[in-house]
Amino acid sequence: MAYQIEKLIQGGAGLTTSEEGKRILVMDVLPGELVELGDSQEKAGYIRSTLKTILQASEERITPPCPYWGVCGGCDFQYAKDEAQGILKEGIVLDNIKRLGGIDPASFRTESLETGPAWGYRNRVRFHVDIAERKVGFLGRKSKSLVPIDHCPILSEKLNALLEHPDRLFKAARILMFSNKGGRSGFIEVPVFSGDDEVSLLDEVVKTTVGGHTFFVTASVFFQSNEYLLPALTSYVASHAVGDTVMDLYSGVGTFSAFLQQKGRRVIAVERQRQCLSLAKRHTPDCEFYSEPVERWAKERKGSVDTVVVDPPRVGLDASLPSLIASWNSQRIIYVSCNSVTLGRDLQRFASEGYTLTQVKVFDLYPQTFHSEVVAILDR
Repeated sequence: MAYQIEKLIQGGAGLTTSEEGKRILVMDVLPGELVELGDSQEKAGYIRSTLKTILQASEERITPPCPYWGVCGGCDFQYAKDEAQGILKEGIVLDNIKRLGGIDPASFRTESLETGPAWGYRNRVRFHVDIAERKVGFLGRKSKSLVPIDHCPILSEKLNALLEHPDRLFKAARILMFSNKGGRSGFIEVPVFSGDDEVSLLDEVVKTTVGGHTFFVTASVFFQSNEYLLPALTSYVASHAVGDTVMDLYSGVGTFSAFLQQKGRRVIAVERQRQCLSLAKRHTPDCEFYSEPVERWAKERKGSVDTVVVDPPRVGLDASLPSLIASWNSQRIIYVSCNSVTLGRDLQRFASEGYTLTQVKVFDLYPQTFHSEVVAILDR
């Protein structure tokens, strides 16, 4: 039986419907394609199927150019044209906002999709290292086996140079092994970050420049991995901040705080990770740093906050945060999200506190994958 793919949903699965009206999810497909399904597995509320044959392919489909496609677990969207990927991911974001946030996309402005180079953009990565076999690569697709990689087309030149000459990776892996920080995969996971001139492994500090601002970063702390689109992302966030008091929650090494600073403005950077705070103080000295739970700040230093920038992990915000932010009389929330599922949920929570979603912009920070970054602007 042939099935037509209706749309893509979170994680990249294609959605179609059985004759009985049940939702069927299948990977490696594109909207509009006519497909024949293989093995199916009944789940709670839906069916998970494999792709057997593409009977009618989308015009956006291409042959994945990477020789490791289908074996390596790193990239999952190489089968769509570069220019189509961001548009399809933007559709997933808007669908999640509508279904999970209960907000009609017609009620807010969707700004132009931000895209950049589709290859060679990534300057932050976590290599998996097999010391005994002297192999470096990534975990396989849907497996815990190591796929040795000679060259990864989405990585920057400096990171690919490490794959060609991996002695530094083996040295770092041994350091982690002896400190019992090997990783959950059975291999040693070595974090690497490519700065302006040098490459950081583990806790080595390197300099990187974003939009005219200098940052000091190590491979062990979080920093966005697309060196081409990060200036546009930070500039967009900063340009929408209003008022004299701005709070940067989940501030990390102060990436957004550096752009939020301006004469006469108080910027409060909230971050509990000590290494991040130490680095942030080197390049955002004019910020007010707070490392205790933000609930304690609210009790100790009562006052209003004009704009709150939140950039939470994939799990989204703690359930108590929207009401706490509302108690500061915050006029604007700038929500930076890497997971539009939890974004949709949190938008509902903010709506109950009197905030309205006014605009959304998607940044295709991770071409060749189903991940993206989205900025949502909410006003009271």
